[in-house]
Amino acid sequence: MFNDSFTLTYHPSRSRTIPVPLLRKGLTWYTDKNVKFRNPKTDNLTLAAAFEGTRQPLYWQKPVYDLDPHDPTNSGFINEDLIIWMREAAFPNFKKLYGILNRADASFTKGLPKGNYTIDISYNFPVQYFQGRKEVVLTTLTWFGGQNHFLPIAYLVTSSLILLMAVVLTLAWWKFGKDGKNMKE
Repeated sequence: MFNDSFTLTYHPSRSRTIPVPLLRKGLTWYTDKNVKFRNPKTDNLTLAAAFEGTRQPLYWQKPVYDLDPHDPTNSGFINEDLIIWMREAAFPNFKKLYGILNRADASFTKGLPKGNYTIDISYNFPVQYFQGRKEVVLTTLTWFGGQNHFLPIAYLVTSSLILLMAVVLTLAWWKFGKDGKNMKE
């Protein structure tokens, strides 16, 4: 693949290991998957024929038309890994979503249990030549966002003030009329 891949394993005891199930579908935004990223028109050709004559970038182990051999609807430019990898980052330090814990598995219904874990990393995209670095972050996200609560709180306070001002101005408009005839000098 064009990006690193990870395998997380849980070790509940010395003799037993359980692979941690990660959901790898449904990670992209609707607009990215259905508007921004589109495959070329095939006109009754295969996706491989549509990409014929193109060259894949450095460090890609697979051609773009064969990124997910198990799911043909997840290949080409609409591949979810590609879309997440290509999404622009706002800052030089950024995070990219790799997967979501599948809580349907009996061992992980309440999240990741305490214990020992190993992570196997398939390092495919080198970053040494531009002095980059990579980290793996396990985090919990809620509807309120990540660990930094400043932006969600600021958005809620600002939108509440705007709503209050809209109500006040609407009441003033109803009371005094839109042309100001009811105002006394």
